[in-house]
Amino acid sequence: MPLVQKTLTLAAGATSDNILANTNYEFVDGNVRLRIASAVDTAGTSATADTFLNVSVNNAEYSKDVSVPALTTGQPFGVLNGSYINNDLLTTGSQRNRVLVRFTNDTAATRTIRCGIFIGG
Repeated sequence: MPLVQKTLTLAAGATSDNILANTNYEFVDGNVRLRIASAVDTAGTSATADTFLNVSVNNAEYSKDVSVPALTTGQPFGVLNGSYINNDLLTTGSQRNRVLVRFTNDTAATRTIRCGIFIGG
């Protein structure tokens, strides 16, 4: 099963491009499981609830402005670590489904975000 994993540096007030844009997995069939995990590196700050995740498939929103958890020392990042899973969904469209995963940094400082999307299984 494929895994797309990225580390983003997101400027203050910015929204990322679709994480799956221009990959083989921007469009998936129906009945495909997507497990989305993310964490924001807040080292040296006290902020956690200021970086948000939005997930949609076609016109259905699955996550709207969900707070991204902080990367925790001693907790390795990964899509199998339940501490970082933000969404676990099954696509329902019978045709190709367009998956959009975006992050918004709602702070006055740059943030580093880790994201993993497990496709299938």
